[in-house]
Amino acid sequence: MRMRRLGLTVLAAVVVMAGGGCAKAITGTPVATPGEAGKGMVPADLLTTTCREYLTMDVVTRREVIKAIGKSGNQLVAMNPELWAGVAGALCGFVDPSAPVKDVVMGQGIR
Repeated sequence: MRMRRLGLTVLAAVVVMAGGGCAKAITGTPVATPGEAGKGMVPADLLTTTCREYLTMDVVTRREVIKAIGKSGNQLVAMNPELWAGVAGALCGFVDPSAPVKDVVMGQGIR
């Protein structure tokens, strides 16, 4: 009986010690996808986004800009916005930072 009580006491102590490790607070902001800090600031009108703004956006917001360009009538962009989000990022590195992303994607911002 005494051995059983000692065993249960040791088991209870182990459970309390192991459970205490789970109570540690984790600092930082929770994110859905590693490396993405969540939804960034979105301009009021996505169609007026400049390359300067576009290059500072996170991936999710960039896709929203490209989807808005596709919905505005550009059927080629609307077919594959994920591809065009990358293309726009690459092209914005070569043009004037004040050029609208809409114009760059349509080939009007490259000179």
